[in-house]
Amino acid sequence: MIYLNILNKYMLLETLFPTRCAGCGAGACQPLCPRCNASLPLISGPACSRCGTPTPHEVDGCVECLGRMGRLDAAVALASYEEPLRSVIHKLKYGNGWRLAPLLGAMAATRLAPSLLSPRPLLTFVPMHPRKRRMRGYDHAEKLAGGVGKALGLEPVPLLERVRPASPQVSLGREERQRNVRGSFRPTAERLHGEEVVLVDDVLTTGCTVVECAAALKAIGAGRVIACVLARDVLASAPATRLKQAARLRPVGR
Repeated sequence: MIYLNILNKYMLLETLFPTRCAGCGAGACQPLCPRCNASLPLISGPACSRCGTPTPHEVDGCVECLGRMGRLDAAVALASYEEPLRSVIHKLKYGNGWRLAPLLGAMAATRLAPSLLSPRPLLTFVPMHPRKRRMRGYDHAEKLAGGVGKALGLEPVPLLERVRPASPQVSLGREERQRNVRGSFRPTAERLHGEEVVLVDDVLTTGCTVVECAAALKAIGAGRVIACVLARDVLASAPATRLKQAARLRPVGR
């Protein structure tokens, strides 16, 4: 009887306020409709292990990140930052779409798992400034980390805090982004002891934010730091012609 009551209420809510697909906006009764789910620009082939950029074969440092990823040891991305994922991430961040986080986090976890070296890494996230979090009502990266953690059997821990707000990064170049985030993060833990740390965020473009976070984590004793993101913004970070050169750079295992 209780189950029927819950089901009836759910069906009534879906009739009055149908769940819309975060990708195309169609009424789908689920966060992603089958068409958008099948159209996600997943990165399923070789990629640079340092920044997650798709490459002709696996490399440890491509033309985009070689010498630029600082203390960040590795990065994995679920997909390229293209439609419909671009709209899905926008909904997650700005449209009160935190309910998308468990699904997206679980999908990111499948991409992350083969790259982990430790069976029980520390799981954390790129934190939002408290003022911004109050305005938005939630931290999307923290919600994503919860989805990743649930899929992997890990509990996210807040290892960093954002001590000063940063201007939006969208229109900034690499050097401007570096200045914009420099000194923005401070560890909340006193000391780590060489643990592998997974750092969750939504999009990796130039990598300046995750590199700054990795430096803060390494300063208190973190071991390998690997970024886990939903999307790699390849088009914003490099012309496509330069990405084709990645095959000539340091193949993994050679």
